[in-house]
Amino acid sequence: MRLGLDSYSYHYAAGLWEYSPRENQPMTALHFLRKAAELGLDGVQLCDPRHLDSLEYGYITGLKERADALGLYLELGTGGTNPDHLQTMVRAAHVLGSPLVRTFVGKPRPRTAEAMAELLKATAAEMAQVLPVCERYGVGLAIENHQDLTARELAELLEMIGSEWVGVCFDTGNPLALLEDPVEALEVLAPRVKTAHLKDYQVVATSEGFALVGCALGEGVVELTRLLDLLSSGGPKISVNIESAVTKHLLPALADSYLQHLPRASARELGRALRLVRDRGLPHMPRLPTERGATEAETLAEEDELVVRSVRWAQRALGRPEVELADSGG
Repeated sequence: MRLGLDSYSYHYAAGLWEYSPRENQPMTALHFLRKAAELGLDGVQLCDPRHLDSLEYGYITGLKERADALGLYLELGTGGTNPDHLQTMVRAAHVLGSPLVRTFVGKPRPRTAEAMAELLKATAAEMAQVLPVCERYGVGLAIENHQDLTARELAELLEMIGSEWVGVCFDTGNPLALLEDPVEALEVLAPRVKTAHLKDYQVVATSEGFALVGCALGEGVVELTRLLDLLSSGGPKISVNIESAVTKHLLPALADSYLQHLPRASARELGRALRLVRDRGLPHMPRLPTERGATEAETLAEEDELVVRSVRWAQRALGRPEVELADSGG
């Protein structure tokens, strides 16, 4: 099993989402490669094509050469199921040396099982248009359980597509957002996993449900050791990419508006989630650096420290030498 870094772990430092550094240069693809090498990791999954300065052949081959020089693998990620976009990403992944393109459906969850079936059918039709390009370039697609599809829904989608070129990017934390147990979710999807996100969450009760708060690996409620055991059965080529992000997701699990989007959810699943919050939830809601008014230096340092703690936990869990904290700068 290969251990890598998912670039969303540095979503503050990258400046592509809700936060943009002003006093520091945003992290680029080259920065991610250097960081992974400093942390003693095997590679990087670039979760968003905006990390690439260009899709031109010269730029992408230069990035691949840099990764090769550092002894790192590269995986390319994107979002959505637009066939034209995915075909472009597959070609870029081929030049980059990435064996796959990670993506996700990214559409709002329907309110009925019938509407979900229609969504899966339409998505499968879009994916089918990409398969000839996957076969031509030898690059697969890995669909993430991105808090949008349950494990069984994703399994249904893969059955509709019916191609070995399409598998799963399994995120260990995301099942919690849909009232799923991550271990049970992985047991459904394990045979089709091509790559994974290693993620942990803390949970906090709210008036309408609970919140998922990003934390370092091993500091939350996800049974990561059991999940790693299951993932290891996929063989040495499976990559597990650490995604430890300073984030917070509010889930109104007691509200009708939330439950209507989970028409197949059972009372057992809801009860299990609420017991988890009751028994292992934090006593108070933590505040993100941006909510506390932290300086840019403090914000980026907190993000980096979270990643370093996660890397050290993963290296211990996999029986690897631990990274030294002194190596975490940059």
